[in-house]
Amino acid sequence: MATPAPHALNAPPWQRIETTMMSTARDIRLAYDNCFEPLNLNLSQASLVGYIAENGPMNQTQLAAALVLGRAATGSLVDQLEKRGLVQRAPDPDDRRVWLVENTAHGADVAVEIVSIDEQLRKRVRVGITREERQQLADLLLRMSANAVAAVDETKTQSKTSSPETGDK
Repeated sequence: MATPAPHALNAPPWQRIETTMMSTARDIRLAYDNCFEPLNLNLSQASLVGYIAENGPMNQTQLAAALVLGRAATGSLVDQLEKRGLVQRAPDPDDRRVWLVENTAHGADVAVEIVSIDEQLRKRVRVGITREERQQLADLLLRMSANAVAAVDETKTQSKTSSPETGDK
């Protein structure tokens, strides 16, 4: 993996904090994908198996919301993992129309390995970063996320009030 370039607050637009964050997210995802490769899993698949292990069976809509994925993408993940014998669909005893996704015995065993890999990688990624720095970073990222969501909402509102021909309000 390439060493990231040093970051400067006065860097050109393509090297500012937002780009650094996106690049870091890609690097972390690649690290997880590489670490889960011996299990023949990617981060999304490992997250689904791990989440079910931690939280118990749930329907695909609940899984999609928890993993911040679309329902179709979640369904595709469940299909892939079901074919590999890691998860299975079972009828919901409270609602016959709904299927719950649960780990199989093999999936539960793999979930233990997923947790171990995750713990090891998190330690490696956090080297040289104090708990206080991580908390500060998390707070900043949450604020930036809220600002980004607000910007999306504002853009949607503006586009609804714009004229289709000219783009003017």
